[in-house]
Amino acid sequence: MLRHYFVINAPPLSFSKSELYLQNSKINPMGPFIKAISDAFFLSNQFRKNNFVYYCTEYKKTQYIVTFNGETLKYLGPSFFSSAHLLLRVKNHIKDSKSRSGKLTPGLSVYKKDTNWIFEKHTKDIWINIIKSDSITEEYLLTDSKSSYVFFYNFEDKIPNHKAIKLSLGSLDIDEQVILTNYFIESLM
Repeated sequence: MLRHYFVINAPPLSFSKSELYLQNSKINPMGPFIKAISDAFFLSNQFRKNNFVYYCTEYKKTQYIVTFNGETLKYLGPSFFSSAHLLLRVKNHIKDSKSRSGKLTPGLSVYKKDTNWIFEKHTKDIWINIIKSDSITEEYLLTDSKSSYVFFYNFEDKIPNHKAIKLSLGSLDIDEQVILTNYFIESLM
C-alpha cells in the first residue's frame, strides 16, 4: 500500500495542559493545526495506517519536526484533545526526555531538524503545495494512484525550486484542507 505524507508547518509549541480546557486561551490559533494531525489519520472514523505526518514546529526558537507514523502510531483518536495530548508529550520530551511525562508513544518521534530534512527525504515523490486562497483549483491533480504524494500545508512559497504543484482548496482552515485531501486520496483507491 502506498504511503502519503502530510507536512504541516505549524506555529510554535506554546500551550500547556491547563490551557487545553480554557475557552479563551492562546491555544485557539493553534487549534486547526492540532486538529489536522488526527484529521490526517481518520476518515469516517477509520484509521489510515498508510499516512504519515510531519509536524514542523518550534519550541523556544529551536526548530523541531515531530513525526506521526500511521503504521505504528498508538494512542491517537479522532479528537482534537487526543492530538493535543500527544503534542504535550512531545513538548515534555523536548524539555526532559527521561521524564515520565516526556516518554514518547509508539509511532511518535521528535527530530531537531528543519524542513530541508523533509525536502531531501522526498525528492522522488509528488509534491502538492496546498495553499489558502479565495479561489479553488478546478482540476485536483490527484490522478496518479501509483505514486506517493507529499502534501504541504501552510508553506505558501517556502518550498524550494518551485518543485510542488500548487493546489487551492479555497479559504478552508488547515484541518478542513486535510480532511478534503484525505477524501481525494480515498477516491484514488
